[in-house]
Amino acid sequence: MSRRRDGLLAAIFLAPSALLLTAVVFYPILRTFYASVCEVDRKGIPGTFGTLANFRKLFDEPVFVHEILPQTALWTVAVVGGTLLISMFVALALNERLPGRRLWRAIVLLPWATSLVITSAIFKFLLHPTQGPINGLLREWHIMDMPPAWLARPELAFASLIAVGIWVSIPFSSMVLLAGLQSIPDELYEAALIDGANAWHRFRAVTLPMLKPVLLVAVVLNVIYIFNSFPIIWVLTEGGPANQTHIIVTWMYRVAINQREFGQGYAMAVLTFAVLMIFAVVYSLIFGREEVERM
Repeated sequence: MSRRRDGLLAAIFLAPSALLLTAVVFYPILRTFYASVCEVDRKGIPGTFGTLANFRKLFDEPVFVHEILPQTALWTVAVVGGTLLISMFVALALNERLPGRRLWRAIVLLPWATSLVITSAIFKFLLHPTQGPINGLLREWHIMDMPPAWLARPELAFASLIAVGIWVSIPFSSMVLLAGLQSIPDELYEAALIDGANAWHRFRAVTLPMLKPVLLVAVVLNVIYIFNSFPIIWVLTEGGPANQTHIIVTWMYRVAINQREFGQGYAMAVLTFAVLMIFAVVYSLIFGREEVERM
């Protein structure tokens, strides 16, 4: 009787949170899935149910298939890969007994504490072709007499966005990896030293294997975060020049909000959800199974 009463009391306390979660998360997701297979009018209101016209129209668009999808993949892989590589070095440095180590850790966290919109606006100023400090330094140091317009040339614009994406992602990834490094017992390194292992061998044989669970979390969270990163691209380039810096989430905003093609917007939202869900599940199964087998 007491157990039943405790269960009822727990359900009563959890009910408001469950209702809020349903209203804010699950209902919009279900409505998006429903609307993606409906005829949608210019006001975004779903009509006749049971059609794949939104998805067909989306994949019949050459720009989406030949530009947006490859750019999204390149953006995600480049930013996540660059972030984890640099964050590993940052975490290893912060894990050492450095003078002012707590201060350095606080400094590393500063970019993460700043709004993405503000950070992107700062970089837009820094990369300005005539007034930006970066081009000013290039001219002053006689590195370039005519520095490029970083955000106006397609190849430079996308590379600049990737650099900004890596910059804003390093703090979170560094802290996650640092937490993993601090959980590794010192005895393992001492044993490796006794066996004559140098720094590289200790990193490869001790650090990386012990960091696998943390890396699993860091990769999944970074992919979700970067794949859906809207403010960086929209503030800096709005997908230009000539659609060369658009990814799915910015293209979805342009098509659904600016052009009022809500049906394609719903289809892209479902596609984004499906891709990220499949990636998270498959990646976790593969690397989670490896971790279980190793244990």
